[in-house]
Amino acid sequence: MKGFGKKIGATALLFALSTATNAAASSAVGFNESAQTGFRYGPNLSYGFVGNTPFVWGQWLPQAMGTLRYTWLEPLDMLPYGERLGRDPSYLRMDASLELAPFYGGYSAGLGLRPFRTNPSFEITFNYESYLYFMSNLEMVTADVAGGGLIAQTWNADYIVDNVWGDDAKFDYSQLFDFGANVEYVFKGGSAAGLSLHYILSDVSTDFDGKSYDYRRNIPVFSRDFLIEVDLYGRLPLNQYFAMLYESSFYRTGYLRSENTVQKEALGYGKSMMGVHFSWNDGLQNVTLSVGGWKRLDEDFYDGSLAQQFLIQFEYQGYFTFPLHRNFAE
Repeated sequence: MKGFGKKIGATALLFALSTATNAAASSAVGFNESAQTGFRYGPNLSYGFVGNTPFVWGQWLPQAMGTLRYTWLEPLDMLPYGERLGRDPSYLRMDASLELAPFYGGYSAGLGLRPFRTNPSFEITFNYESYLYFMSNLEMVTADVAGGGLIAQTWNADYIVDNVWGDDAKFDYSQLFDFGANVEYVFKGGSAAGLSLHYILSDVSTDFDGKSYDYRRNIPVFSRDFLIEVDLYGRLPLNQYFAMLYESSFYRTGYLRSENTVQKEALGYGKSMMGVHFSWNDGLQNVTLSVGGWKRLDEDFYDGSLAQQFLIQFEYQGYFTFPLHRNFAE
């Protein structure tokens, strides 16, 4: 691992920078548990940080990212602005966010629609994302070929840390188009269970032979690729402040072959996390601590140990208050 200490020091510096600049909000990817307590109809402005790391360094690249996010929830009935979401919300959601991480930075904008006041509730979403790689776009092995390298050797933390910000890394742009659908059921006691499906088109402007890395989702991608993302989640409130959380995510990329040559394998992995969510200040401050693990779908694409597959994740998210919030106006 050439220059390992120097690379880790630079990573730690950017990790601290992303925290200090308040970049980051919801759970970056997946279930936004703090929305269960912090969201109100009308304006919502949040900030925060989320980071995770494996128990033992190896295949998993630790993630650290922050977001500043603005969300407007427009009720589709006569509910006034400032009210909390109930068990059967209906709204038009408009999102805009800035995101910063050690290896990339960018923005996203999107729309969501929950048209009916039903429980379970249904929401369709569209999100556009654009990111700049900070001298961190690397050429990845995306198909195992004789003499051409193995996916398991490059799709790991050592390879990435040893090569980012180096001579072979580049500044590049990426844009993604995320089409999603979500179904969620809220029980009488406030517990919630949901399922999200996403079809994501990815486009990276790179000179590499179609091979890059999606740091946000921790997976190699082609310069033009598609990803399938499935999220299964649940929330069980214990009292006014504490709740138990569960989230299981699945990611899979596209497959490409030219005549008899496989140019790109369909890569994928699953991740499951369970933890505790603590909220205070009437839901406007939120901390989540989760533990869990991840696993690649194809054993041939993994050469690490079992200990490297365990993860711990910390997340903080806070919401700014607005005068029309009912709990503060009363």
